[in-house]
Amino acid sequence: MKVKYGVFIFLCAVLFNSQYVFSAPEKIYLFRHSEKLAGKNPGLTQKGYKRAEQLVTLFKQFDKVHVFSSNYKRTLQTAGPLAAHFDSEIKIYNARDLADLKKQIVSLDGVVAVIGHSNTTPELATLLSNEKIEPMSEMQFSRYFLLSKKKHHAEIKYLLKDLEMNFTF
Repeated sequence: MKVKYGVFIFLCAVLFNSQYVFSAPEKIYLFRHSEKLAGKNPGLTQKGYKRAEQLVTLFKQFDKVHVFSSNYKRTLQTAGPLAAHFDSEIKIYNARDLADLKKQIVSLDGVVAVIGHSNTTPELATLLSNEKIEPMSEMQFSRYFLLSKKKHHAEIKYLLKDLEMNFTF
């Protein structure tokens, strides 16, 4: 009887802990900040504000979204309408430590949106998908990445789509 009880406890422990092993977001959206003004740590242009407001339309089917942004005025202003729509806080990440950001992201469930930069957004897409991503130019504001979770054996992998926003202003 002790052996059966021990096996039962062991199996329960494995099943309980496996939910955390397989926990990962269903979808991860990676954006570059919207159009910016000139200068050091600039804010958004009027077109940039309009694009940031339009981002919400990409998330209408979701009840909750985890929103991440680097700690720059332009990224925070881009993330603002999305966070406000979902009544969630913007989680600040260090743009120089994308490996740490990846750890934070994959520990979550649901849907994640990350607002970054022309150099960090493709780099983060590469880290999450293990695919080589073409760089973004300084003038690309409509390009974004969508990573969708797929289970591959016991490992979580992401299918990457390189997309364009079709917003009209």
